[in-house]
Amino acid sequence: MSRARAVVITEASSPVAYATASRLAAGGHSVLMGSPRPEAGEDLAARLRSAGASVFAAHLDLADPLSIDDFLESVDYLIGDVDALISSAGVAERSWVGAQHLVTQLVSPMIDNGRGDVVLLSPELSGASPAGADRMLDAWIRGLDAEFVGTGVRASIVRSTGAVPADDAGRLIASTIVSSGMHLSVVDVIPSRRESAVTDEVSREMRR
Repeated sequence: MSRARAVVITEASSPVAYATASRLAAGGHSVLMGSPRPEAGEDLAARLRSAGASVFAAHLDLADPLSIDDFLESVDYLIGDVDALISSAGVAERSWVGAQHLVTQLVSPMIDNGRGDVVLLSPELSGASPAGADRMLDAWIRGLDAEFVGTGVRASIVRSTGAVPADDAGRLIASTIVSSGMHLSVVDVIPSRRESAVTDEVSREMRR
């Protein structure tokens, strides 16, 4: 059994984020979900806490430096030293500068402790696909790989060409940080044609 981790999930307002948090909570890990709209996340966290899990939600707007600072205080208070970060890198909201600031603050203690994980997610996993997102994430993961050489901290990226079932995505994402005997560096998820068709139909309905 893997040791318990203290995990931060940013942009945590999607079914994939909630599924990932639920999967990690079931494994005994502590989770803090950050998003500009934390109310739904707190509803989930409260249900999980009632079952004995250590899961919380807090406000985090990656475009607002003061919000990032407040969130970091919540991290210290609620889950302590973070050794795993799951993030879409602020790409969908074009707030990647704030995301980089947050990552820097959370990664430094990981390096000092000689262990940790940073998992970047492609925005397609939450239903968004802004132009240039893949190039930005690829460049960032290469930079993290170079920075983490010899530190004990691992960088991973989970990418998808479209939306996938939230539970399946959550299981894959969680596995990147709880796998102690292997490093899942790049995970490419190819949705089934049926799943893609259903997602397209949902998107059309939401635009009406």
